[in-house]
Amino acid sequence: MTDALSSHLLGGKKHHDEDKNVETEEIKHLEKGADYLTTLLLQQGVKETKTKAKKTPPKLEELKKIFVQNLLKAGYVRVDDEDRTILTDSGQKFLANQTKNAAIRVELAKLKNLEYRRSLERKTKSRSKKRKKKR
Repeated sequence: MTDALSSHLLGGKKHHDEDKNVETEEIKHLEKGADYLTTLLLQQGVKETKTKAKKTPPKLEELKKIFVQNLLKAGYVRVDDEDRTILTDSGQKFLANQTKNAAIRVELAKLKNLEYRRSLERKTKSRSKKRKKKR
């Protein structure tokens, strides 16, 4: 009976969500059904399983700290007496390499875009020629 009731409630909600916007009254109705089902299952001795809460993603400030810590671990920067980060020689090389790689990727993307636009132009020219022949 509980399987039929739960599948009916869940199936009805799924079907409704696919077809329409869910109104607040309908949400309350479904929540009442879910509460009833939960109470029924608890009375029969079925225990509620606890789900672990997912970790919240780090905030911007935490991400900045993690980023700087990773740069320190890698040896790309060092911290001076005034708590300022200073780029090391290996960091300078790494940064130059990353900049060069990024420039290469941008250039490659530009070339692919140009190639794509030219292929579109060729297609439109050939289509317009075919249309002219049909007339």
